[in-house]
Amino acid sequence: MTILVFSCFKDDNVLENKLSQNPKNIGEIISENPDLTTLLSALEGANLLETLKTTTTYTVFAPENSAFENVDLSALSEDEITNVLLNHVIKTTTPDFTSTMTTGYLSSMASGPENTNLSIFVNKGDAIVINGNAMINSDGEDLGATNGIVQITDNLVMPATLVDHILANPDYSMLAAAVEKADLVDVLNGSDIFTVFAPNDAAFEKFMMDIEAAFGWTSLDDIPVDTLKEVLFYHVVAGKNLVSGDALDTTQSTVQGESLTIGKDGSIDDMSYTNTMLNLLDVQATNGVIHGVNKVLLPNTIFQAILDKTLNIVERCDDRGFSSFTAAIEKVGLTSMVSTDQLTAFAPNNGAFTTFFLTINNFDGLDDFDTPEELDALKSLVEYHLAAGSTLSSGLTPGMTIETLNGDAITYDESSMSIAPSHENAPNGTIVNADIGANNGVIHEIDNVLVPDALAAALGYPLPPSGAAVYGYEIYDDALNPAFWIGGWTSPDFSNTEQVKSGIYSIRVDYQGDDGFQIGGSGEDLTQYSTVNAALYSPNGTSVTFILNEQWNNGQTVTIPAGEWTYVSIPITNISNGTTILDQFVIRDASLTSNTLYIDEVGLDVIYEQPIPSFKYEIYTENNLVADWIGGWTAPVFDDTSNTSTGIFAIYDAIPTDAGFQIGGTGIDLSAYSVVKFSIYCDTATSFRLVLNEQWGNGYYFNPTPGQWNTYTVPLDNTLLNGSTTYTQFVIQEQGGNDVEVFIDDIGFN
Repeated sequence: MTILVFSCFKDDNVLENKLSQNPKNIGEIISENPDLTTLLSALEGANLLETLKTTTTYTVFAPENSAFENVDLSALSEDEITNVLLNHVIKTTTPDFTSTMTTGYLSSMASGPENTNLSIFVNKGDAIVINGNAMINSDGEDLGATNGIVQITDNLVMPATLVDHILANPDYSMLAAAVEKADLVDVLNGSDIFTVFAPNDAAFEKFMMDIEAAFGWTSLDDIPVDTLKEVLFYHVVAGKNLVSGDALDTTQSTVQGESLTIGKDGSIDDMSYTNTMLNLLDVQATNGVIHGVNKVLLPNTIFQAILDKTLNIVERCDDRGFSSFTAAIEKVGLTSMVSTDQLTAFAPNNGAFTTFFLTINNFDGLDDFDTPEELDALKSLVEYHLAAGSTLSSGLTPGMTIETLNGDAITYDESSMSIAPSHENAPNGTIVNADIGANNGVIHEIDNVLVPDALAAALGYPLPPSGAAVYGYEIYDDALNPAFWIGGWTSPDFSNTEQVKSGIYSIRVDYQGDDGFQIGGSGEDLTQYSTVNAALYSPNGTSVTFILNEQWNNGQTVTIPAGEWTYVSIPITNISNGTTILDQFVIRDASLTSNTLYIDEVGLDVIYEQPIPSFKYEIYTENNLVADWIGGWTAPVFDDTSNTSTGIFAIYDAIPTDAGFQIGGTGIDLSAYSVVKFSIYCDTATSFRLVLNEQWGNGYYFNPTPGQWNTYTVPLDNTLLNGSTTYTQFVIQEQGGNDVEVFIDDIGFN
């Protein structure tokens, strides 16, 4: 039977004749060959010789005696010697004759990490070389045996490290040179375990073409070591021997710090726009595993640097998704200029343009700019976001004034990392991403469209409120509405001039403790109104209770801080207990102490200088929370009066780093709304993100100016919703690594 097995090979008849005349197994061939006595001794010492006499088929790469001269086996443990010897043995179904060998990888019987079998590389050229340094002797090849074949080599086939494998395969010569230049040989030769995604020479040649176009680097020697090291480390996963079965359909963090994704089909998704494929799997080394790829993988830092050098400002804005800004540039005929002149662009992102058109009165979108005069205004607006020369963020100094191409100026505010426009009522543009490079300048992404003073009227930018209260139904403004009677509980002064919110007079009430200001009798129908409102001032601070229509058990108590006018807005349904006619109105002392209170701008549905906003769908204003549940991430207080954006109430929350304020949505259809609005106050400079509907992979990131209220209008687009349409959750999550205290107010959809 053995003779018949070997007769199927196309080798010369001499081998067949040798087997038929005097058949021997591999162990016997080694035992009788005088050139293999050192190998024989080693196999006997490791108790492996008998294994090579079994009926299992093997290919054995047998080192001749001289091969052992440069290897000190005595320095190795018994297990290490055994593993070295097993690395010369391939368990096969058919022997590997030199005539049938091809360039590629075989698995030896030696053990690697996690009991994997080590790989050996066969390079078939004029000679056959194993692992880059062991050549099959021409006079010692194809020694046929009853259980396989022996190929005598001039060197040992030592278990290969990651670097050994890279050096052995000529298809990875550029990777080998890059590893050496980046001084990573010792790292990848050590005892730590790594998974390496290895670009072949064709991949490196394409990479060199790309970086030559970007940076003018024509060889590996031109690439800065830090840059080359960052690229190479992006191909390495530390601490894992990821064989292909474990690597497919996963996302892996690299030594460089960014991640890459391996698809089920063997695709590799790096940070560039072009995916690649695994083209070699599971080359097992003593300290990890190699998978070949046909592209140099690019981390975002390097990819963005290449784009910085190869794309102009318009192309770079398109690449970053600032399509509204580039559409405006195109509409007013500035594409050529912005693509070629050396410029700094303060580029509003698409969300900024959405908010802008929701704010101004004269235009709903870019398509509304039609007439020559309107297009001139749009052109000037675009030019207001451009400045001559390239100014990196490091060149922006506190209070720096930057002259723009439209002739007006913008000002840099270092404390908030924002750009202030000349129109004082328009918001600053916070720099969301700085120093986005282009081949003709630099781009800073901002989150608001900047409005110059000269264009505010043409754009229809809204004027600020006048400061005077606007009443749904007036009760007191410089005089009491004559429809009311005055109660005798206290003796209010309706013509006080000591503390006045607006106009000439206010009401002064001197409380003695548990008494109150009382008026009544107008008979107004309360069903037409939503709130009862007043502006209150207490020199020393106090608390009072609002009561309607003798409903003494249904009053709402509020705290008035000392020394400042405070707006109070109480929902009528909270204190009317179902009564519908205004028969009586009381502001009763709740502090049980003697104190003085000044009252002004009293009425129903009053809009103040800082009006409580109205929403198409209200989530929170004035302690009116509309939510299915309150998350347990933090413990928010919904009726805090110490710091409000509008009215008397706001939400107070202490948020640890990476935690957040969280409430459950009510299941409404968000397709009926275009924006979500909210206001936030935080004394600490930090970052937050807004997350809706559990879309944790998405979100709106923002950096509120410390020490003041910041109001945000965020488009309900796919960037935020990620395709979700049902309102299930609202989260404001801390992202800056700080434990913070925040106040949140006026949340809703419009």
